[in-house]
Amino acid sequence: MKDVEGMQISSPNYSEERLLEAFVALRECPEISVSMDEVSVLSEAEGDEGVSASYIAAEMLEDAARVPALARVGSGLRIAEEAPRFRKIASRWRGFAAHGELTGEFSVPNFCRTIFEPAPPLTWEGSSEEERRLFAEFRKIDSNPRSGTGLFSVVRLEQAANPLGIWVWDARAGALQMDVDYLGYLEALSLTKGTHGWQYLFTDVSLENPDFYHVANGMKRMLQVFPQYFPQHGYEDLERRLEERL
Repeated sequence: MKDVEGMQISSPNYSEERLLEAFVALRECPEISVSMDEVSVLSEAEGDEGVSASYIAAEMLEDAARVPALARVGSGLRIAEEAPRFRKIASRWRGFAAHGELTGEFSVPNFCRTIFEPAPPLTWEGSSEEERRLFAEFRKIDSNPRSGTGLFSVVRLEQAANPLGIWVWDARAGALQMDVDYLGYLEALSLTKGTHGWQYLFTDVSLENPDFYHVANGMKRMLQVFPQYFPQHGYEDLERRLEERL
């Protein structure tokens, strides 16, 4: 794994490699300006003597078994065995091209820690009981804290679900389920570099809706310039998803 700020994980797993590759690629792309980025590794995972992701997951599963709400989730939490050992990895960036401005941000916390955090406060006096139950099972896995978009992604800690569902929250559309699991989410994030609105490509939302005009334009720009900026990746699946939603 490429060393960043002197931090290193020995024998990185796939998700760690992909996320750090995206992090470094944004820094090194001359057409993109990164206004903020941050990466830190769990102390117990650093260096040649660092513990494995499966070891960290095993400790988390022991702790989760003592929390009734998490104990009911069961085997779905085992996805943590392949989760990144970053404490946090985040970047906010802006790109300029002849096609127009392109912006993005991601802020990914450690999965084994975020599941013990409270659910984001999404309920209001008009929320139905079904919505209250749903929102109580959400834990934030990615967000745009500096961009202020109000959009963030969550894992749903649903009883006996395997894999656990991934949802995106936007005040305009509410909670929308994505057709990826947690590791698939990280894979798509590493490919899109957190371009604002990329999550909609994995929902059943129509981007022809006027409310998503800027999202649709952003996705078009991303798929125009990313093959030039980051030619080592393939974008056919994202192109297909965009076409299906226009």
